[in-house]
Amino acid sequence: MIVDEVVYEHIAKRAQSYGIGNTPLKKVFTSDTGSSVYAKLEYFNRFRSIKDRAAFFMISTAIETGQLSRDKKIIEGSSGNTGIAVAGIAGLMCFSSEILVSAATSEETKKMIRRTGANLIEVEDEASREGRINIDGALQVLRKKMSDFPDDYVNLNQYANIANTMGHYYTTGPEIVSSLKHNPSHIIVCIGTGGTITGLAKYFKDKSPSTRIIAGEPAKDHHIQGLKNLSVSETPEILRKGMGNIDAWEHVSDSEARSGVLEVLENEKLFIGLSSGANYMLARKLASSTRDACIVTVFPDSAEKYYSTYTRSGLMTQEQFRENEKLIPHPWAIPP
Repeated sequence: MIVDEVVYEHIAKRAQSYGIGNTPLKKVFTSDTGSSVYAKLEYFNRFRSIKDRAAFFMISTAIETGQLSRDKKIIEGSSGNTGIAVAGIAGLMCFSSEILVSAATSEETKKMIRRTGANLIEVEDEASREGRINIDGALQVLRKKMSDFPDDYVNLNQYANIANTMGHYYTTGPEIVSSLKHNPSHIIVCIGTGGTITGLAKYFKDKSPSTRIIAGEPAKDHHIQGLKNLSVSETPEILRKGMGNIDAWEHVSDSEARSGVLEVLENEKLFIGLSSGANYMLARKLASSTRDACIVTVFPDSAEKYYSTYTRSGLMTQEQFRENEKLIPHPWAIPP
């Protein structure tokens, strides 16, 4: 069954009833050149990240097409947020799930996945032993399980699933325009699965061809959970297919991402994750070099899952983290 526009629009409306979408758009920077940066605060989604959108669309599409039934278990490889979202939404819909993550994924992320009742599998490989988060090892284990037990599992495969892209085409893009009351001049977002950037790129190239789409990429040896460097990781299929809509690429380092977290915390009293810090710094840099631009990025999640990451790296002390943690809103409760 081919999913058409009517089905996707229906899924987008249903997502709202699950507490997914309609997240705030907040101005987070204004440059001397007259340019402004706005960020979608995606930790206001039910399971507290932008991946709620993709997970809801992928699961709903699998149900609509008959791929997912009650006798199947959802299996997904993730660096963190998609795993939480898939596990949480699957639970709400009364499906079982199995989530595979890199052993280097933050302990807080693993704990949140376990709280949903999903089966969590940690995969240790060379990257994780070096403290780097690379999902390729987990995906290899996933493929082996799918090969050994083909009738037991449904793999959503966020890296190749067009519903990942469509989740942003039908929700994030329209929400940005609704909040701004006009189209942005630039969209700039770092890449992970590629779902956010390809969905926004497709939406704005259809609705506002003059909007410039810029993709961000972390350094090869990065430690930013959720992001991908394409020279050391497999290029996701949805990203490869959607690259034609991307106008330019920029690069961001771990140190820049950490600086972004601290700057947003100081100036806006928002306590964000490292990928949000990376997006902020790229957008800030663009705003400072561009006149009268309206730039939109996303803050995929807050800092709540990164206590161990932030304190071990020296970004802040344990006491500072716990004090700043009070700034994080919890619009929906994940069981303790």
